[in-house]
Amino acid sequence: MIYFDTNVLLYATLTVIDTPSQQDRAINILKESIQNNTLLLSNLNLLEYAFVMKKAKEDSTKIESALQLFQTFVKDEKERFSDELLQNLDNDYAFKNSFDVYHVAFAHANNCTKLISFDKGFKKFKNLYDMHIEIL
Repeated sequence: MIYFDTNVLLYATLTVIDTPSQQDRAINILKESIQNNTLLLSNLNLLEYAFVMKKAKEDSTKIESALQLFQTFVKDEKERFSDELLQNLDNDYAFKNSFDVYHVAFAHANNCTKLISFDKGFKKFKNLYDMHIEIL
């Protein structure tokens, strides 16, 4: 399974994007992961996605449609996930980037082999688990 940071979903679906090549890349990897049935998302992805899309004043129908699609790839948190997450918030950087730590810990808890993001801040979490973190 491959876990996507929310920014990949956003780059793939926002109407106005600064870098069209990033949007093309996000669309391609998202399509590929859906076709191969390797996409994994969390409820946090959906919350962040809806928040940013509303803030960007995207069409409500578009947001709802995307959320319906993305919901099919969401898994609920596993037992003991919260304990693992809290253990990873033990340093100042992780605490200040707790949503990113959530994504990494969630991906790990669900045995993902890869986490994909446009956020270079995820580099700080590369040694947290034995999982490939790919920065696009």
